[in-house]
This record gives sequence, C-alpha cells and structure tokens, in this order.
Amino acid sequence: MSDDKFLERLRDDAQRLRYEPDDVMLSRLSVRVRERVTAAPTVAQFLARWFRPVAASLAVLAVAATLGVQYLESNQQPATLEAALSADPVEISVDGDVYTLNQ
Repeated sequence: MSDDKFLERLRDDAQRLRYEPDDVMLSRLSVRVRERVTAAPTVAQFLARWFRPVAASLAVLAVAATLGVQYLESNQQPATLEAALSADPVEISVDGDVYTLNQ
C-alpha cells in the first residue's frame, strides 16, 4: 500500500458528521421501533398481505393458460387433406358469379 493518509484524513473529517444519538434519543428510537413491531395490522394491511400473493398466483395461472392455449392452437394440424380443404372454403368470383370450392 502507499503511505498516503487520505483515507485517515477523510475519516477524521467525517467524524463530526456522524450521527450518534444521546441516551434520551436512543431510548425514544427504541420505543418507537418496539411500538411499530408490536402494533396490530390494520384491515387494509391485513387484506394487502393476503391479496398480493393471491393476485400474483392468479396472474401466473392466467399467463400459463394463455401460453397453453396458444401452443395447442398453433400445433393443431388437420388429420387429412379432405379435412384441410373442407375447413376453409375458397370463393372465386368470375363475371359477378361467385363459386365456392370446398371439396
């Protein structure tokens, strides 16, 4: 390491900026922390604790169902050529007459 005393000087200069509470302030802080830890949850807090995981689970299920349906629909192929032709009829228009080809 070097003989540079930069870090030591920085610590000495920052010493007066540190917050070190006195005994009265320390006891007040500890009482406030204990009070918040032991406080009973409100109705809104209670519902939020239960609603967030339920909503997240339902969202995951919805995404999984959507992906499953998309996968099944994209991989479905007609079994035979006749089924493929009869599934999508083709319409041809000639001189105002419309002809439908589905076989």
